[in-house]
Formats: sequence, C-alpha cells, structure tokens
Amino acid sequence: MRRSKYIAVAERLSRRILNGDYHIHGIPAERDLALDVGVSHMTARKALLKLLDDGLLYRLPNGRLDICANGHSDRIVQTQIALLAPAWDSGETNDWNIALSKLSKEYDFSSRVVYYNHSDDPTIKNTIENFDCTFLLPPDPDDLPLQQLKKTGKPLFILDSDFSDYGVPSVYLFPPVFVRKMLDHLISLNHSRIDCLNVQPGFKIINERIEQWKNWISEKEVEGRLINEPVKSFTDPLPAAYRLIDRMIRKGDFTSKAILCTTAPAAVGVICALLDHGIRPGHDVAVCTSDSGGSCEYCNPSITSMETIDAVPYLEVCLKWLSSKKRKWSGSLLIQPENIEVVIRQSTVPSAGRKLQQHGKEAG
Repeated sequence: MRRSKYIAVAERLSRRILNGDYHIHGIPAERDLALDVGVSHMTARKALLKLLDDGLLYRLPNGRLDICANGHSDRIVQTQIALLAPAWDSGETNDWNIALSKLSKEYDFSSRVVYYNHSDDPTIKNTIENFDCTFLLPPDPDDLPLQQLKKTGKPLFILDSDFSDYGVPSVYLFPPVFVRKMLDHLISLNHSRIDCLNVQPGFKIINERIEQWKNWISEKEVEGRLINEPVKSFTDPLPAAYRLIDRMIRKGDFTSKAILCTTAPAAVGVICALLDHGIRPGHDVAVCTSDSGGSCEYCNPSITSMETIDAVPYLEVCLKWLSSKKRKWSGSLLIQPENIEVVIRQSTVPSAGRKLQQHGKEAG
C-alpha cells in the first residue's frame, strides 16, 4: 500500500533535522517549506505536525516550530555538533571533520561543517547558539567577539589555536614551541642561515610560529631573514608563495639556503617555484614546514614537516566532558600533545625515504 505523501515528507525533514540542516536558521514557515520540498501547503503542515508529535519539534510561545535539540524542550534528539570553519579549501578542516566522524557513533552525536566568511559573520554566533556544541577553527582572537559568544552558554571549543587565556577550552595539536625542533634539524645539516617564509594572514598561530623562529635564531646566533608577505584572508596561499619566490629569483633577490615555511601550502609553492628555475629542493635549498601538512609525504620531493598528530584522543577529552553533562569545564583549558617529532623527508635530506621518520634518526 502506498504511503501517504506527508509521511515521506516527514521522514525527509527528519533526516535534515538529524543532519543539523535547520540548526542555524530554524524550521522554515509552512508555505516556504512546501515550496522547498515540492508539496502542497497542507501536506507540509501535516508533516510538521507529525514531527511535533514525534518529539523532534517544539512549539514556541509565538507559534513557530523549533528543533527540540535547540534547548526548548526536555525532549532532545541526537546531539548536534558543529565544526565551524573559515570558508576556504582547507585540509585542516577536513582532518578535524574526519576525526569527529570517527567518534560520532561512540558518543552518539551528528556533526556538520558550517562555514563563516569573516570574523564578525553572524553565522558564528548563530551556530554556537543553536548547536549543542561547537568546535571552532578561529580567526584572530582580537577580531572575534569572544565575550558575546561565551554568553550563549553553549559548549565551545577552539581548535588549532590557544584561547585558554580567554577562558575558552582549546585543542592545540601543533604548539609553536615545537618549531624549535625543526630549526634544530636544519642547523644539524650545517645551515648557518635559516630564513622564515610566510604568506598566511597574520592569525595568532602564524604570529606565534614566526616569534619562535625569531627567538631561536637570536638564541643560537644564527642569521635569518623573514620573508613575510601575507595574503588577504580567504586567499589561497600556495600560488602566493609560488609567485613570491618566482619574483625574488627573477630579481636576483633570492639567496636562501634553508627556509622554514609557516604552513605546508607555502612550502609546496616554494618548492614548485624553485624547481621551475632549476633549483633543487633538498640539494641547493632546504625547505620545510612548521606544521604537519598531511600530504607532505606524497609531494615530489617529499616535504620535511612535523609529524601528524591523531586528533581523536584530544577530541575525546572534550566529548567525554560533554557527555558527562557537567556545567563547568574542569582541568586545564589547554589540551595539547606533550611532544611532537620532526619527520625528515627529501626537501631537507634528499636521500631520506619514507621510513626515515624522526629527528632522532638523523645521520650525523
């Protein structure tokens, strides 16, 4: 026997709710919803009434319907978690999303990526208010209305940056202090000058990496040049790094023998420019990155980077707290690895194979 059309619509809307599709802007008005799913106004109304009876929706005092998971009812659907990220193509965002997906069954939640376009984008506040928990890949903290966001009362975690001084729990997989290990690797190769190249916008994490480089070369009394031409936010850094090095080489202004790049895309751009001018990465110029860069192993030449850290156990700390339903965070606000090693590859040691993994395994 053929099912009623409103049942099929209710199931479709239920899937959308469970995927977090309506958590930011709410359930549309009946007529708008009818147009969206291609049914009559009456069919849309009956579908919404079914979801109301099923406990997925809740009627507000003004008569509008909202999702129970938005905190308006004791009848809560599956926990909805947002990964809030800047709206550019990012392997970083993909890695965090995959890690959350791995944990979703064990901790019974559904997650989705929500993108914002600038630090004052209303999407940021709306997302934090309407999801049960938000993991935020942030812009610079000085541009973020943190006090306003904290007033929402919703669980908020910062990823890939340290906002603990602002009272926000932070999962920081690549603390800038470990940049020193990469610099130690370069100096062990007898480089007496180590330059630092950056094309990323001046976010907190980038500035901290540059500061570590500055402090290190000062302490070691090593020469170094900062090549710093950050692109505008939401601009691809890889071609920017390529154009920068290409221009320097053409002008005769390129004298580097060892370059620490602040990010993996910058390192890829640098290497491409060097190769196009017949300069051999690893042989003529050592190139490395201060982050992990998940694809560094598969570049040609492969790029020396920090080791990849599995995000799952660090996210679990947050999810265990969330599932405990404690109102206040306990313990350190900063969740980070105790140690990160250098993965040596061909861009600094041409003979390095994929099994030559750690700084401690260097020859000489």
